[in-house]
Amino acid sequence: MKNILQKKEYKSLDLMLLMWRASPFYTTVALLAGFLNASCPTLTIFATAGFINAALGVAAGTRALGAIAFPIAGLLGVMLYQTLVNIVLMSYINCRRTIYLRRRLRPEIIARVAALSYRHIENQDTADLISRVVPKFDSEIYACFNAVLALAGQALSALGVIVTIASHTWWAGLIIVASAVPLMLIAKKAGERSYESQRETSKINRRAGYLSQVLKSREAVEERTVYGYTDALNATYMERYHTARKIQQWVTFKNFLKQKAGGVFSSVIAVATMLSMIPSVLNKSIDYGMFIALMGGIFNLVSSLAWGINNQIQEIAAKKEYLRDLTKFMALETVDGAEVLPAPDMRFERISFEHVSFSYPGTDKLILDDLSFEIQRGGHYSFVGINGAGKTTITKLLTGLYTNYTGEINVDGRSLREYSQAELKGLSTVVYQDFARYSFSLYDNIAIGSVNTDEQAVSDAIKLVGLTETAAKLPDGVQSYLGKIYKDGVDISGGEWQRVAMARSLVSTAPLRILDEPTAALDPLSESRVYSQFEQISNGKTTIFISHRLGSTKLADIIYVLADGRITEKGSHSQLMELSGLYAEMYSAQAAWYADSDEEREALYV
Repeated sequence: MKNILQKKEYKSLDLMLLMWRASPFYTTVALLAGFLNASCPTLTIFATAGFINAALGVAAGTRALGAIAFPIAGLLGVMLYQTLVNIVLMSYINCRRTIYLRRRLRPEIIARVAALSYRHIENQDTADLISRVVPKFDSEIYACFNAVLALAGQALSALGVIVTIASHTWWAGLIIVASAVPLMLIAKKAGERSYESQRETSKINRRAGYLSQVLKSREAVEERTVYGYTDALNATYMERYHTARKIQQWVTFKNFLKQKAGGVFSSVIAVATMLSMIPSVLNKSIDYGMFIALMGGIFNLVSSLAWGINNQIQEIAAKKEYLRDLTKFMALETVDGAEVLPAPDMRFERISFEHVSFSYPGTDKLILDDLSFEIQRGGHYSFVGINGAGKTTITKLLTGLYTNYTGEINVDGRSLREYSQAELKGLSTVVYQDFARYSFSLYDNIAIGSVNTDEQAVSDAIKLVGLTETAAKLPDGVQSYLGKIYKDGVDISGGEWQRVAMARSLVSTAPLRILDEPTAALDPLSESRVYSQFEQISNGKTTIFISHRLGSTKLADIIYVLADGRITEKGSHSQLMELSGLYAEMYSAQAAWYADSDEEREALYV
């Protein structure tokens, strides 16, 4: 199926084209219904005039009773169409159209977000843009189309009424058209201001939304209870909520006043037009039936101009601003092949960082500064250093999340920048500090790490990380849902979640396994044991342990010590202890954490 979204500048015409590309059938039905709706007011004027004139003729004895049959049939036909077709049938069709568009458009916009270059995910301005464009993309496109269709229908309806009026009194039609122009300009400006207020408040709303999640989420309930910060956060939330509300409320109020003033102006014009037509009625150039019908038509037209058409113009002006945001969103850099599965059976002999320097986008601070080191196949490595030394940044570069570094990262002499997304995904697997906890079954929580995995691989991973007993206790075994989203969902401990994350990594066939401080929430001794277990079950794979705590370093063949974005020390545990540098200082400061007894602690300092 051809993609609807394109990397282009979206303009007014695209309001219609997007809907046409999404669904030609529903668009055709909507256009046909819109044309019929637009014809109803003009048909009503002629049917009403015909009925009144026929009724007056019957009353005067100049016409037969059957003369009123045709105009009554016309009025009845319009009423039946508006009731049965426009209200009942079109309501059903519009409901079906909404469901179809959601299924057609939402996956595409989500796929686009998934393909964004990682630097956009960590950028605040881009996050605000995404929050305006993505969550209601399908409904916004639907609203865009409806606004244009409604405006076209109301404009066509108004044109029919104006032409009818002008055919009897040409200058009256001209006055109504002239009076509508300033109202439309006001409506256009109002729509632009309305969307601009949304831009201004999107940042505030996004932050308020986060606070709302903290105040409502189950994950934070224990800390909310223990620390009693609910009232303080609620006050902050309400302050931000009211700030955004006041901005939008003020814009809405000003727009409302201008619309009201326009409505009064239009009403005055309508009354003046009707009064000016009285001489034409008296000299019988306009018959009584047409005059009465025109009265109803003019007041409906004025209402349409003051509210209906103006509201649609305001809506379209706002949607045009949305299209500008959509244009910016579609212009964001994406990664080719982001949706592909990892390449199986990836291999490497040597990975090397060669004079790599890196700063995060939008900053000048070097996180990595002329960094060089190498990783050999089958080796076990540790990167240690204080917080902010650049350890996690190395992981982000190794996994291809950022490519805007200087220097070179080579895999067997081939630049990492040349690797496809499938190859990058197949090269490494990472257990992050903030690993994901999915409200899936235990099986799916593990299998999601390698969508082509089988039951045996998941079973082996569960056994290797020590989750066999946990799985046996769950009500439905590995098919039990974790978390409390589902009625029968089960909570497991933080340590068990960490083992689930490691099992997710183990089912991957990637040759490089990275632990990026996933056990930071554990006590140092437990962390050391987890790293030791992971090293054992990763036998034959290349492993990288990243931590600012040094319980895992004895497991490593080579330890790289980072400071200020550079490798300051390199060697095995014993070599670095003999060096008596930064590593020895850090290890000595932490050594007591990893002793099991008082005697061991005393021996550390002898």
